[in-house]
Amino acid sequence: MHTTTASTVSIPLGSPIAAQALRYTAMYAPKPFAEALLVYRDNGTYTILSPGEDHHGCYVSATDPAEHLRHVGFMSWPSVDWDRNVAAHTLTFEASSGAFTQELRLPGDPIPRAQHGFAVPIEHAEQLDTTAGWDALRDAHADAFATLERLAAGVSTPA
Repeated sequence: MHTTTASTVSIPLGSPIAAQALRYTAMYAPKPFAEALLVYRDNGTYTILSPGEDHHGCYVSATDPAEHLRHVGFMSWPSVDWDRNVAAHTLTFEASSGAFTQELRLPGDPIPRAQHGFAVPIEHAEQLDTTAGWDALRDAHADAFATLERLAAGVSTPA
């Protein structure tokens, strides 16, 4: 008989190197948070914050996150946000319009969930303090979220 013992793996969160403010125009119904802040870290970890989510995971990007993002795969770590389970997200960004599409895959669910919206980069991402929480970060980046609101409403904004 083979037995396994529970063990713990510690993964440090890296330092922020890039961030995006997101505004969803189509969402997964159980997660109806139109706005989010996605923080990319230097060791392949990420943090996402929104009015109802605050979790971490890891990512792999087809381009350097400090440059224009194009295609990024995310795997959330087990968190309360996902009922102590994981979720996989793949985001594809369209740089000229600011639009993104997102495919969400949940364990045991054969049907991927489609989401989409708009994203804008956050300046000086290396200075972000994610421990400040959603409300403080939302206030600090209100201009970025106002730009996203205009994009989502179909109002063009200068690049």
